Parts: sequence; C-alpha cells; structure tokens
Amino acid sequence: MDRKFLESLGLEKEAIDKVMAEHGKTIQAAKPTDYDDLKSAKETLEKQIEELNGTLTATNDKYTQQESTLGDLQKQVKCYEVDTLKTRIASQAGLPLDLAGRLSGETEEEIKADAEKFASFVGKPAPLPLKPTEQTNDKTSPYKNMLENLKLEGE
Repeated sequence: MDRKFLESLGLEKEAIDKVMAEHGKTIQAAKPTDYDDLKSAKETLEKQIEELNGTLTATNDKYTQQESTLGDLQKQVKCYEVDTLKTRIASQAGLPLDLAGRLSGETEEEIKADAEKFASFVGKPAPLPLKPTEQTNDKTSPYKNMLENLKLEGE
C-alpha cells in the first residue's frame, strides 16, 4: 500500500497519514526481532559465496588447463604408438625403415595393407653387405687380409 493508492481513493491527507502510520506499526510488529542479525548474517554469507565463486573459477581454470595438457599428451602417445606400429609393419613387410613414415593408415589393418601395396612397388631390399673378413675365391684375398692386418709404425 502506498500514498498514491490512498489518494486515488479520495481520502484526505490527514486520513492517509493515520492509515500509513498504522500500517508502519503493523509492518514493524511483523518484522522479526532478530532482523538486524539476519541481515548481517545474509551479508556475511553473500561475501563467502563471492569468495567461493572466485576459488571455484580459479579451480575450473586450472582444471581446464590440465585437461588441455592431458589431451595434448594423449595425442602424442597416439602418434608414438602409430609410429611404432608403422616401423614394425615396415620391417615385417621388408621395407626399408626410412620408408616406414610414408605408410598411411590409423589401424593396424590399414597400415599392413598400405605396406603390402608399397612393398610391391619397392621390391625386396638388397641383403646387408657381409664383413670384409669373409673368405672369397679371389687369388689376391690373402694379400688383402695381410694388408688390412698390417700395422704401420706410426699408429
């Protein structure tokens, strides 16, 4: 209830003042006795909520950053796993290890299929050279061995 409402009803100013005074007494009587205590407790709780919201925001930021770092690390691990798988499959397919990075696919089956297809183009790798200590049918090989084993005085 307010003064404008009472004035619109056509009441006199003195009557309005008396009604408003009586209404104020009624409101004060309905007001709890510990109203000021409740008001200060409310303000304290609002401050605590603000502080906790700040802490929660900081924690969420830290969690988001850690989640991002975890995602990056999981991507790196996946790349390493795929690279290891490509190297193993290239070795099994008889491809040079330098070409393992050229294999495509994400699953083992896809990489194996690509390695087989690639191996058909590349051909079989040449066998590794044997050590020079291997016996040959050459007539000069004993002289070559003697020269290789010869130590010069300066050495």
